[in-house]
Amino acid sequence: MKDTICLEEKLLELLESGYDCRRGTQHSFEVLYHLSHLRENLTGWLPIKAQETVLEFGADTGQLTGALIRKAKQVVCLEDKEQRGRLIQVRHGQAENLTVHTGNPWKILEKEGLGNFDWIIAPALLQQAVFFFPGPCPEAEALKAILRYLAPGGHLVLTADNRFGLKYWAGAMELHTGKYFQSLEGEGFGYSKKELERILEAGGCQQVQFYYPYPERWFPSAVYSDARLPRSGELNQNLRNFEGERLVLFEEEKVYDRLIADGRFPEFANAFLCVVGPKTEEQILYTKYSNDRAERFCLRTDIVKTAKGMEVRKVPLSEPAKKHVRDMKDWEEVLDRCYKKNHISANRCELRGDTACFEFLEGRTFEEHLDELRRQKDYAGLTMELLRFRELLTETLKPEQRPFEKSGVFREMFGDPAFSKAYEGAPVNNLDWIFGNLMETKEGIQIMDYEWTFPVQVPTAYLLWRALSLYLNSREDIKHLGLMAQMGISGEEEELFAGMEHQFQLWLLQGTVTIGAQYLATAGRTIPLWQMVEAAKKNRIQVYTDTGNGFSEAESRWEKAEPDKQGLIRLELHLPEGTKALRLDPAENPCLVYVSRILGELGGTYPLAWTHNGRELEAQGVLYTTTDPQILIPEVVPGTRRIYVQMTVEELHPDTAYSCMELLNRVRKAERFYESRPVRWLLKLRKALR
Repeated sequence: MKDTICLEEKLLELLESGYDCRRGTQHSFEVLYHLSHLRENLTGWLPIKAQETVLEFGADTGQLTGALIRKAKQVVCLEDKEQRGRLIQVRHGQAENLTVHTGNPWKILEKEGLGNFDWIIAPALLQQAVFFFPGPCPEAEALKAILRYLAPGGHLVLTADNRFGLKYWAGAMELHTGKYFQSLEGEGFGYSKKELERILEAGGCQQVQFYYPYPERWFPSAVYSDARLPRSGELNQNLRNFEGERLVLFEEEKVYDRLIADGRFPEFANAFLCVVGPKTEEQILYTKYSNDRAERFCLRTDIVKTAKGMEVRKVPLSEPAKKHVRDMKDWEEVLDRCYKKNHISANRCELRGDTACFEFLEGRTFEEHLDELRRQKDYAGLTMELLRFRELLTETLKPEQRPFEKSGVFREMFGDPAFSKAYEGAPVNNLDWIFGNLMETKEGIQIMDYEWTFPVQVPTAYLLWRALSLYLNSREDIKHLGLMAQMGISGEEEELFAGMEHQFQLWLLQGTVTIGAQYLATAGRTIPLWQMVEAAKKNRIQVYTDTGNGFSEAESRWEKAEPDKQGLIRLELHLPEGTKALRLDPAENPCLVYVSRILGELGGTYPLAWTHNGRELEAQGVLYTTTDPQILIPEVVPGTRRIYVQMTVEELHPDTAYSCMELLNRVRKAERFYESRPVRWLLKLRKALR
């Protein structure tokens, strides 16, 4: 309780000082969780109309409230903790359409006569139901109770973690219990999709649309639906363990791709968002947020189903971003004139207020085409298609190209790279001439998205590098093919263009600390599987026995080798009948081994002779530079059934082992030199002369 009060006092102090999470000066998960603007991404896309009323049931510290008060006619927040209610007041107190009530939310609803609401946003309703409702299914009882306050035709919004979310299989801890795999084992506060469906049905929720926030529901960057599920390669931001450490047992992106191909993503999404109520006139099927950058570039991309069909909308999320969105119409006209010379079109754009609306194109992107060739391992075909892309890009821009010169705008956006050769470039460039934005449709090739169009000249070669670099970024399996060189881009150019891209990304951020950067500064450690395996290997020794057939993996076993407080490993090895020889592999890396004793037992104990494949360091033991160090006991007295070994094993970094070996070789060389006859004679002569 004391920790909670301290946190709330800290949050209050930060809010009163005007703290902005975008600057990232507080490396704290709690601060990020409560104050990050990205929290609003969970529900900020909902189609709430200006004349509608909203009840936020369980508003916590107001993480979602800001987006709601910007949209609705009236927002009523219910929060059981008084201090958190105060935080909401401080955070959003200037909003005239906001009312905050603190105390038991169910009692407030009964007493205050707040009426019915068009929207009820209740993120924690299901998880908190057990504290207010008895019985075998408190969640269903909570749903029945809350639905009484929903206006006819209204919508109830719920969220829940998926107990079978892929992150839990991959090694993330259950957030509320802090234990590994507890969610999968039935503990914690998560629900499977089938569990949710049963609860919703039992609670009287007749019409439900499922949505899937990604990568989770705390800081989602995208929200998918059953009508627009993720595509291969889209789910590539999976490390979000801000709250503590996690294991990394496999590459989640690759597993997601397989689940997507198998049509099973909804079962393994990390979180659910359920909208209970009739489908709205316009349905948002998918939304992607781009608000982790400078305010003038902050927007949201929606795929919307309307009465007329599908369309894509770019919605500004700040006042400065409105110009950025409106400019897209101008760029459509400019690019269309340029591209049509090579039979390419810019996706049609229509402005509706401050929103840019685009035609929803159907077809296959160039990226999807390349990925198909990649899956088939048709690398020759993939290279030919990349060469075709290069020709398409250069021929399209050729009529506009001029000798490239660095302008002031170029330096501001891309820095001042020291080019060693002359380039050509167009005066206006769509920097997103990338594979995923180039689509082959029935009407021909179209550029789907041209948000990053600027009146700045850049080398056309940079556009080619950028498209290929973004494609290769998450495709490790083809990085060895040397595709950059085959596209005519040298290693020096790769370095220069990468520097340009880095400066461009900094320019887009303008001081914003991204959630990825916040993760690096805030999150707990990640423990990969290979690291765990290596750690397990450190305290074990492989024992090979030769019973007449030589040494083999089939006749070997692993023995635990936990050192004591003095670092000594004591082994008692039981030998199979007929053992003639023995081999011990003390590690699987370079190491330093000191053997105190090796004894056989036959009536009494007797010393066993042994050899090795390392280099003796006299009193220090045996130095091994190999990854297969061995101790060989070539002769075991017949009838010996037990052997005692006492030794120390210190694993070394390969560079350390090789350095030690090099030093030892020099010492031995020096010893041989001083022991040589000429040197001994000279030393005697010098002694005599003295």
